[in-house]
Amino acid sequence: MRGLLIAMMVLMNVGGPASLIFSLRQANWGAALNTLALLVLLDVLGFWLLSSMREDGPSK
Repeated sequence: MRGLLIAMMVLMNVGGPASLIFSLRQANWGAALNTLALLVLLDVLGFWLLSSMREDGPSK
């Protein structure tokens, strides 16, 4: 489960900025802000999940 969560965060942190750049290049400020807010929200959630999994100890 931890590896899947890390893979999701890596892919999101590659795709999120790419989507943000494409929105900014098209001068679509609303979509860019929405993408940025979603990226930050999912990053915070992912880091919180990883830290809670770390506190629970190693998985078997």
